[in-house]
Parts: sequence; structure tokens; C-alpha cells
Amino acid sequence: MGATANAGRSILHAVWRRRSPAGRQELEAAVREAAKGPEDTDAAAALRQQIKRTLRENPQLLAELAAQLPAVGSVTITASGERSIAAQTIGTAVTGDNTTIRP
Repeated sequence: MGATANAGRSILHAVWRRRSPAGRQELEAAVREAAKGPEDTDAAAALRQQIKRTLRENPQLLAELAAQLPAVGSVTITASGERSIAAQTIGTAVTGDNTTIRP
């Protein structure tokens, strides 16, 4: 399992611990719905609302979760070699001769 999935699991566990038994059932239902349809924006929004509600009700939780995230620092990006591309974020990048991009 990747770092992102582990971070998500850790956040959900911290949120779950702070919910009442009824709130835990609501959170579990929202997670199940979001997992069933990863492209379902409504299910994702419902899960976000569950998490936001818990954060509003438990302000100390936000500090706890922030402490779990990696420290923000400088980013070094290096491109090396002919036609190399480097970016922290990138949309479309094309290298090569006679390349045509079509929508």
C-alpha cells in the first residue's frame, strides 16, 4: 500500500475515533459509498462532509492531523539529458520532433 493510502487510512482512523457510535456508523457508510464508486463525486462530497464535521467538532484533531503530514520545505527538481522536462506540476508536456497534439 502506498504512502497516500496509508495517510488516508490514518486520517480516517483519527476521525473515526472521535465520533460517537452513531457518527461512526455514518462515517463507515460514507467510506463504503465512496469506495464503491471512486468516480462518484457525490459520494466523495458526503465523505468530505463527515470529515469536516468531525474537524469542526474537534479542533484539536486538525493539529494532530497536521503533525502527521511531512514538513513543508523546498523542492528540488532536476532535468538531465536531451529533451528532458522537469516541473513540480505539469499539464501537457511533449518532446520529440514533428509532434502533433490534437484535442
